[in-house]
Amino acid sequence: MDVSGFIVLVVGGAVLGLIGQYAIQGARFGYEWVVTGIGAIVGGFVASEVINLQNWSDVGGLLLVPALIGGLVGGAIVWLVARNVGSETVSRAT
Repeated sequence: MDVSGFIVLVVGGAVLGLIGQYAIQGARFGYEWVVTGIGAIVGGFVASEVINLQNWSDVGGLLLVPALIGGLVGGAIVWLVARNVGSETVSRAT
């Protein structure tokens, strides 16, 4: 994967993290989107490297469809863990 694939992966992870943070209320801490985004980046990278089929479209060596699916799965797992760990939501913290 080259720089353009890495940029697509990071931007996609940030977008998925922000969607998880702001579209669904109940964040446990203020920067939960960063943690969710990192989970999406890792999931997208692993899926892009593990699912190596020839007919997928790619950007800079990043296979887009497997990366999207892996990013959604990885981000969702981290998001669920982050939402269920901790004692207070951001809105109730003082």
